[in-house]
Amino acid sequence: MKPAASSPHTDRDPLKRAAAEAAVQLVENDMIVGLGSGSTAAFAVEALVRRHRQGLRFVGIPTSECTAAQAKAADIPLTSFSEHRQIDLTIDGADEVERGTLNLIKGLGGALLREKIVAAASHRLAIVIDGSKLVDRLGTHTPVPVEVVAFGLEATQESLEVLGASARARASSGEPFVTDSGNRILDCDFGRIAEPARLDERIRRIVGVVESGLFISRADPVFVADAAGVHRLYSARAHRGSPPILVIMGVSGSGKSTIAEELAARLGWPFEETDTLHPESNIAKMHAGIPLTDADRGPWLERVAAWIDGQRAKKQPGIITCSALKRAYRQIIIGDRPEARLVYLRAGRDLIAEHLSGRHGHFMPAALLQSQIDTLEEPDPSEDPLTVDVGAPAAHVANEIIRLLGASATVVQGVPAHPN
Repeated sequence: MKPAASSPHTDRDPLKRAAAEAAVQLVENDMIVGLGSGSTAAFAVEALVRRHRQGLRFVGIPTSECTAAQAKAADIPLTSFSEHRQIDLTIDGADEVERGTLNLIKGLGGALLREKIVAAASHRLAIVIDGSKLVDRLGTHTPVPVEVVAFGLEATQESLEVLGASARARASSGEPFVTDSGNRILDCDFGRIAEPARLDERIRRIVGVVESGLFISRADPVFVADAAGVHRLYSARAHRGSPPILVIMGVSGSGKSTIAEELAARLGWPFEETDTLHPESNIAKMHAGIPLTDADRGPWLERVAAWIDGQRAKKQPGIITCSALKRAYRQIIIGDRPEARLVYLRAGRDLIAEHLSGRHGHFMPAALLQSQIDTLEEPDPSEDPLTVDVGAPAAHVANEIIRLLGASATVVQGVPAHPN
C-alpha cells in the first residue's frame, strides 16, 4: 500500500519546533512570560515545560483559553494582569512576517485581541515561524483578521470594504466564530499591503472594530526555521540605544520628508517635520532667499533636540527630518543621545537641483541650494551614520534604511551567531 502523503502543515512541524526551541532560550529565571496561541506557540510551551521541569523559574500569562489549558496540564505556574502589569518576554507565532520591518499579521487562530493585549504589555515579543511565513509584503498569502463586536457586524464589514478589503465573516462548523473575548472575526483580504501602519490606523478608527490583526513594530526578534537551520531576524528597533529615533539629514531637496513619511508608513513610528519647528523669523529669511546663520539656527536646533528628548522620555521610537548640515549642529541634536541615529541622504547636485525645480510653494527656494552645499559637512565614520544614496524611488530608499537598521538574518543554530 502506498503511504499517505503528509500534509504541508505536518511537514513544517519540525521547523516550527526548531524555531520555538531557539526562542525559548531567551527565557531567564524569574521572568513573566507571555504564552502565545496556535500550533507554533504550542511547541514553545512544550519547550518551556521541559525547562520548567529542569528548574527554570518563571510564571506565564496565556493569550488564549487553549494555551492556558496546555500550560495548566503541564503544571506551569500562571498569573494574570491583576498581579503583573508588565511582561518580560512573550513568545508567539505569526501568520505572516514582513521582511525588513518585521511587521506581522496575526489572528488566524482567533485569539487576536488577547494576543495584542499581551504583546502591548511585553518588553519583548519573540516570534517563531517557519520560512513559509516570511513575505516581502504583508497580505501576500494571508487576509488580515479584524476582531469586531457582534452588534452591527454588517455595518462594520461594509466600512472595512470601503477601505478596499474583501471581508468575510469567519465561521466554525457552520456557526459564526466567537473569540475567547466573545467577539467575531472578519477576515479581510486587502491584497499586498504597501503601508501597513497607515492601514492599521484606518482599520482601528472604524466604529465596531475591536482590534486589527496587523501587529506593527512590535516583534523583536523573529526566529525563522527553514531547511538551512534557524535564523534570527532583528527588527529596525534593534539599536545601540533602544528604541531608536532616526534623524534624517541631507540638503534641501534630498527627499528627507518623502522618505521619512515612507518610513513612518512602514514602521508606524511617530514622524516630525522639522520645517515646522523653525521660528517665523527663519522662515521669512528663507522665503526672501537669505541664508540662515548659525545664530538663526540655534533656537531651531534646540527645538529639534527637545522633540528627540521627548521621545526618549516616553521610550518611544521616532523619525525626524533635519538638514543638520554641520557637525556642530548634529552635536546639538544627537550629542550623547544613544537612541538618536543619523541617516544621511546623499545625493549629487544635479539630482537635488531637479528635485528643487519641481517643488512649489516651499519656503526653501532653489536659489539657496549652493549655500546648502557650501555649508554641508558630510558625516564621518566617528558619527556612525547610516549613509544611503538617493535617486531610487522613496520606497526603495526606505527599504534600504530599514535593512541597515538591523533587520538582518543571523544563523543561531549550527553556525556561530553574529556579534551584537
